[in-house]
Amino acid sequence: MKNFERQPRVLIAAASKHESTTEIARVIGDQLAGEGVAVDMVPPAAVDSIDDYDAVILGSAVYAGRWLAPARDFAIRFAGELAARPVWLFSSGPVGSPAASKEPPEVVRLKRDIAIRGHQVFDGRLDPASLGLAERVSLMASRGRTRGDFRDWDAVARWAAGIAASLRLPAADLQNLRNLQG
Repeated sequence: MKNFERQPRVLIAAASKHESTTEIARVIGDQLAGEGVAVDMVPPAAVDSIDDYDAVILGSAVYAGRWLAPARDFAIRFAGELAARPVWLFSSGPVGSPAASKEPPEVVRLKRDIAIRGHQVFDGRLDPASLGLAERVSLMASRGRTRGDFRDWDAVARWAAGIAASLRLPAADLQNLRNLQG
C-alpha cells in the first residue's frame, strides 16, 4: 500500500454460533488482506490483548436481538483500548419481524461510549436442522424467513473494501487518528 511506513494491522473478532458469522468475518479478512492490510482473525474469547492492532472489527451473530456473550464480553474487557483506535462493528442477522432489526443494545452502548467508525448488519444463513429446539421455536414465532442463505457476499466485500480505503493513511496519520479517538 503506498504512503505506508508499514501495513496497518487489524484484528477481526467475531462471535458465531453456527459458523455463518465466522464465514462473514473470513470474507472481510480476505478482502482486507487482498488490499494489503495485515489481518488476524481470532475468536473474541481467545483475545488477550489488542495492543498490537491499529484497528478492530468486532462482529457477532444476533439472537433474540442481542449479540452473543463472547462479543459482549470482548467489548467490556477492551472498552478502554477500543476507544483508542478505529473500530468497526458488524452484526449477522437478525431475521424475522422489523422489530427484530433494531440495533442490538451492545451496539447502541458501544456507539455511545466510543467512536465507532461504522456498524453494518448483514443477513445470515438459516438452517433449521442446525438449530436447537428453543431457536426453532423462536424462529417460528418471529414469522421471518425460515430457511436459506441470505448473505450478500458482494455487500460484505464492499464494506470491507471501504474499511481498507479508510486505513490507507500514512502511518503517522493512522496514529493521529488513534490519538484523536483516545
